[in-house]
Amino acid sequence: MRRVVLAVGLVVLAAAYDAQALRLGDERVVIPVIGRFPGAGGTQWRTDVFLCNAYSPGVTFTLRFYPSGLAMVERTVTVGQYSNAVLTDVVLNTFGLANAGGMLEVLSSIPGGSVDARARIYNSGNPAGQFGQNVPGVGYNYLNRQALLYGLSGIGGNRLNIGVANPNNTAVDVTISIRDKDGASLHGRTVNVPAHGYVQYNDIFPAFGIAPQEGVTVQFNTFDTKVYGYASEVRNDTGDAVFIVGLSPNA
Repeated sequence: MRRVVLAVGLVVLAAAYDAQALRLGDERVVIPVIGRFPGAGGTQWRTDVFLCNAYSPGVTFTLRFYPSGLAMVERTVTVGQYSNAVLTDVVLNTFGLANAGGMLEVLSSIPGGSVDARARIYNSGNPAGQFGQNVPGVGYNYLNRQALLYGLSGIGGNRLNIGVANPNNTAVDVTISIRDKDGASLHGRTVNVPAHGYVQYNDIFPAFGIAPQEGVTVQFNTFDTKVYGYASEVRNDTGDAVFIVGLSPNA
């Protein structure tokens, strides 16, 4: 009897762990921004995209790139079971654009299948060396109407960029609320984000007239539309950056 109870307990425990497992892949995955454009001092920003087929045999992934100001560009990539694809300098080599930036969506050819995707945006040609950041793809079904980012800093040699992407077929109004570490309001505004587009604000402390500080919270909210909110903390001395994904604890 004890063995039966123990076995049942282990099954329940395993199910609980499975239910709470971290999962970002989905039938449709959103990467809020990729790009290829010139940087300061003759440098070049580029993006590599990585696709993973964790279990399904012979999946064809459809990549839809929505470059700002240009028409959507679509390509397909087939990835074998338990395999991955590396798309180096994807904007140029896959989509044929030398200077463009925008949102990327990756879709699985299998209904209910799973895409796992991420990007690395990096600067090449800098005398100090190459630097960049990882941008995780998040399944559309895991996005929500709230994107909360916390513990952000604009001091100690950091500058802070924030952005929000709209992976939907219609434009959406997004409310941006910025608060200090104690919850006091620092700034607020509403921005209209175009369909399959994104809006990004760089170096927000001077841009919004906020005193540089640490422990800041940024929140993106819509009425009922899924968005992908993010932040990037960048070192002023090296250009090294940390990418932060917005959460939705209250949605």
